[in-house]
Amino acid sequence: MRLFTRRRAAALATAAALAAVGTLAAAPGAAADDAGPWPGAEGRILTDGPVLVDPVTGAKSQVPNTGSGSYGAWAPDGSRFVTAYGQDLTSIRPSGGSKLTLPTAEGVRSSAVYEDLTFWWGGRYVVFSTGGQLAYGPSDGSWAPRPLLTSAQEPASVCDNDPTVSPSGLVAFGRRINFGCYDNAGVYVFDPTAKTVKRVLTNAEQPAFSPDGTKLAFVRKDTDGRLQVFTANADGTGVQQVTTSPGYAVNPSWSPTGKRIVFDAHTTGDSADVQSTQYVDVATGERTAVPGTPQGSNPSWQPLRKNNTGRIWGSDSYTTTIAGSRWTWNKVGQHVPGLMDAKAAVLTNRDSTAYALTAPALAGKKHGPVLPTPKTGLSAAVKAELKRVLKPGANVYLVGNTSILSSSVTSQVKALGFTPKRLTGADRFATSVAVAKTITTAPKYVFLASGTDAYASLPAAAAAGADGTSSAGGLVLTNGKKLSASVKSYLNGLNPNKTMVITVGSDAKYALTHTTFSRWPSSYSYYPITGGTKESLAVNLAKFWWSAPSNVALAYSGSWRDGLSAAAAMNVFGPVLWTSRPALSKEVTSYLLRESASTNTAIAFGGTGSVTAGALSSAGASIAANGGQVAYTAYYNGDEPASTRTSSRALRADDGAAATAARPGPVGADPHLEPLRTVQHQ
Repeated sequence: MRLFTRRRAAALATAAALAAVGTLAAAPGAAADDAGPWPGAEGRILTDGPVLVDPVTGAKSQVPNTGSGSYGAWAPDGSRFVTAYGQDLTSIRPSGGSKLTLPTAEGVRSSAVYEDLTFWWGGRYVVFSTGGQLAYGPSDGSWAPRPLLTSAQEPASVCDNDPTVSPSGLVAFGRRINFGCYDNAGVYVFDPTAKTVKRVLTNAEQPAFSPDGTKLAFVRKDTDGRLQVFTANADGTGVQQVTTSPGYAVNPSWSPTGKRIVFDAHTTGDSADVQSTQYVDVATGERTAVPGTPQGSNPSWQPLRKNNTGRIWGSDSYTTTIAGSRWTWNKVGQHVPGLMDAKAAVLTNRDSTAYALTAPALAGKKHGPVLPTPKTGLSAAVKAELKRVLKPGANVYLVGNTSILSSSVTSQVKALGFTPKRLTGADRFATSVAVAKTITTAPKYVFLASGTDAYASLPAAAAAGADGTSSAGGLVLTNGKKLSASVKSYLNGLNPNKTMVITVGSDAKYALTHTTFSRWPSSYSYYPITGGTKESLAVNLAKFWWSAPSNVALAYSGSWRDGLSAAAAMNVFGPVLWTSRPALSKEVTSYLLRESASTNTAIAFGGTGSVTAGALSSAGASIAANGGQVAYTAYYNGDEPASTRTSSRALRADDGAAATAARPGPVGADPHLEPLRTVQHQ
């Protein structure tokens, strides 16, 4: 996974923007594609209703809390599915819990019903058709779906439907041209990286990618004029017929193993038709009827695939941060798949909360670890880590004046062959301004959080560090419910109509709204994030800043040092979530269930005295189809156990996906931010 893939891009406004941002950022050890290199098994079959069917026994059950729905599709790990009814898209757990209704699509040509659903980019997005046009939106409903293709790629004269996706992000779909969308059927493929649409099959419809993306199943009339299931290579070559008469076969969908194709079987296709759910062995052509049929239409086979949990810790809270660095950053000259090449490092006083709070934001921008060290000098562990991850001459940023990190620290950094750069001000608040200005002098956004509340500031710092672009922003600190002169001056120099101002916590909101800015307009917009608890505040920030993340970090809400480790190691991968102990906080559980379609990795920072084993297990069960579909890895001192190294490194490899999770953007650019936009009058 290349370093630039970690840098979070702005919110995706179009499919073209989606293609431009590069590959998907996945945390070390995480799997992130649709078929997944991780093990999978065949679960239940979902049909219209929605109804879940056991393919062996035929036992079926109506999913509770759904009403009715059709065109169901499973998330890549089987943790959720989505169905359509009219213009309602509903995402829900197989148990009927954690129901989520996605917003109505915006900017599409038609107000027709939604149909033909599929998940995209490891569960981050849902693609569907409406009135012959393809649309996509985040699986967690964080913004409204929008057209997938440009008007040039999808002119009004075509009708597109039945989208299906490959692990590499290709979207195949059926297209009909002219003739009232009834003739000239063919299968086309949209490549979001090349930004091209290409026909790969003629006289074909209802395509379905195999789990590994190498094959397409589709429907075509045989020599008797009956619709049957065929397969072909992904480029349209090697066509083979896999079902034969009697009757018709439509709506094919692959099993998670890629060995079978499930479909709707019809005896005649007329008023005397009898329908059943069947599957065919791709290798032998043997057909099997699911017991208890007929069921509903549009069968989709649940993929039971494992998600990941892990724990990163050291012998104490200081070495946990070193462990986080070892887990994230390559050794100089080595390139372990999934690890990153550091370009800089950030040093903080390991015993000073106040001067550590903005460090993760700076580290995210400068592409390197946060390393806490004693005030009087570099610890042996920090010296070793600097030499491990940095090339000679690399910048090492010192946050705070010499009373925070002494001149001996500067001398020792120089002696190691690196370039020290001290960032400081008259106090912690002025220092936060110095850090923010080092990140960028033209911020797209700026976070504001209390310098006396690490549990508001550290998740905010992680969010600020998630976007490392040149127009990114930073975090500046309030003095509780007041703004210091330095922070007020810094904010006064910004234009709130061009720079998104995000307050995290009630103190920061109060400080901003009870300050008069001489250079600001009489009314301005800002984005307040609040919560009644540490846990709910972090969750609400995650909902605002990350759209369908693939990774989350967990830290104990009683240990700011573990939170610093989490924010430093995970800020570019996903949100930092506080949890109480011994059990996983209910706010976090609810959030993980909501995001389970896309989230495949939950990493705890600190030992079991911080995030307990039970809490981490609950997190795994919340993001997976069930508690049995979770793989745990222990990273003591950040090192991967030899017993899991081969399989885990395979999962760390560059997966070739092309979407990012963070969604910062200028005020007014992203309609999904509007619900939190607040107008303040001076």
